[in-house]
Amino acid sequence: MTRVKVCGIMDQQNAEVCIEAGVDAVGLIVEYPLSVPWNIKSSEARQLVNGLPPFVSTCVVTGGSADHILAVAREVQPDIIQVHFQETWTEVRTVTQQLRRYGIKSIKALSIDHKGQCAFEIPDPIKAAQALAETGIAALLIDSFRQSLPGGTGVTVDGSIFHTIQQSVNIPVILAGGLTPDNVGPLIEKHQPYAVDVLTGVEIKPGQKDRKRLRRFMQSVKQVDLKLEKAASEPKCRHFT
Repeated sequence: MTRVKVCGIMDQQNAEVCIEAGVDAVGLIVEYPLSVPWNIKSSEARQLVNGLPPFVSTCVVTGGSADHILAVAREVQPDIIQVHFQETWTEVRTVTQQLRRYGIKSIKALSIDHKGQCAFEIPDPIKAAQALAETGIAALLIDSFRQSLPGGTGVTVDGSIFHTIQQSVNIPVILAGGLTPDNVGPLIEKHQPYAVDVLTGVEIKPGQKDRKRLRRFMQSVKQVDLKLEKAASEPKCRHFT
């Protein structure tokens, strides 16, 4: 079944909206190095994490130096840290190894622009994905990228690049970028990602999630999962000549 993370949660009310809808992970953007509309402080994130019920995963999205990321992780203590800035391969590996001491898993976001290049020291997305998979990260998130906004762009990722990355690494690959209740079903059916990550596609405005849109999003995911499960369980017909 496709996991769902909803990102950009800024308060308890919107966290509860996500929980009611049945999401698997709540995403908090914490002390991000650039000015983005969803940024909250570590102390605020810690309160949100402490207020969530059992069996709801928490994912902090942050970036910058290894020291900064680890400081955020120590204060907030989420289940997962999503490294989502201009970190080097060495920094990602360092962060991943250190987070294991706290029982925290790491995800690295690989952001790809409209030219098919990624915002990483290795510009080729396939080679970058393969290199990052060797750092020990738990999963790789593929997102779209614009100079003005590192995430939450509302722009979908090139499907052929996403598919090639899936085939090139042996870790889970998460699909992000431009997902909505209308397109998430067809995209899951086509690419079958490990998980999907949505932000602006279920928002009224930054930080405020739309209940109806989020429910439609979750329904779309469940419907296509059931369709894929049914197709996988149907016996294959043999053709005789």
